[in-house]
Amino acid sequence: MERNLFGFVLLLIFLLTSQEMMMHSEARICEVPSKTFIGLCFKDTNCIVRCRSEGYGYGKCSHFRRRCRCFKPCP
Repeated sequence: MERNLFGFVLLLIFLLTSQEMMMHSEARICEVPSKTFIGLCFKDTNCIVRCRSEGYGYGKCSHFRRRCRCFKPCP
């Protein structure tokens, strides 16, 4: 009986710590429109180049309005 309880407590501690570690690794992503991209956005590669030149990590064309959107981790 003691052995089963010890195993259960150990498993519970393992699950709680792994869940907590996962929550810390998830970062929020901030999205802003590109300031230097002009015109409609059809190719993500052009948007990525513009966003990186503005200091953002990634860029992507929005599907509906065809605008270049830049992404980076939120502070």
